[in-house]
Parts: sequence; C-alpha cells; structure tokens
Amino acid sequence: MNTFFPMTQVLNAALNAQHSHLPVRELNQVTWGRNPQADVLEGEKEFRILMELPGVQPGDLDISLENQTLNVKANRETEVPEGFEVVRHERAAKAEFHRTFNLGNGVEAEGIEAAFDNGVLTLTLPKSQQGLPRKIEVK
Repeated sequence: MNTFFPMTQVLNAALNAQHSHLPVRELNQVTWGRNPQADVLEGEKEFRILMELPGVQPGDLDISLENQTLNVKANRETEVPEGFEVVRHERAAKAEFHRTFNLGNGVEAEGIEAAFDNGVLTLTLPKSQQGLPRKIEVK
C-alpha cells in the first residue's frame, strides 16, 4: 500500500478553501484590515495597553495622539522568499492594523511611551496628576 501523497494534495485537502474561487495570484493581492485585540491594564500611576501585532516591524508602526484619541496603525507585507512560489495562500499578503483608544482627561499625554518587543506593542500611559489619589490635609 502506497501512503505517499504529494504535499500540495495533502495541504489542499486539509485547509479550508474559503477563497477557492480566486486564483492563487489574486489571493496574493488580498489586503486585510484588522483591529488587533488589546489588553488594557491599570496600575496605581499608569495604564498599559498590550497589543499583539504579528509580523509587524517597529518601523511599520504609526502611533499618534489627536484630541485625546490615541491611534495605532501598522502595515505588514508578506513576501514570498526567492526560489519559492505560492501553492496556496491562506494569509493576506498585506495586512493593515488599526486601533483607536479614547483617553479622556485621565492621561498625561506628554508622558506616553511605546515599546515593541517580539511582536507585542506596549503603550504606557501615565495617569494625570489630577486623577491620582491624594491625601488632603485637614487644617
């Protein structure tokens, strides 16, 4: 009994062909827009936002603050390595990530910091002095 199957047949049988009506070359041009999931953490003096952005490089990030709205944008482009051709494309060749956060007045905008490590963006947002608890002295 011969149990050898060509790899393309195995992959095609195993993978869901949700875009089977599109030729491989057209699939390569598909762009996906995504809202990445985020964890928002609150500490005593700051908030932290953690966001996974797979395949994104630090130079592909665009983070801005406008009218108390924090905007995070990123683009990812996947290239086929030299010497290979696409047999089946499940991931989009291009992906655009976008997420906004309304900060209100509880964040010190000038102190916002961003760090990117192993595909995870960490935004640190210090709480404004007005929002921090304080002891009021009785006179």
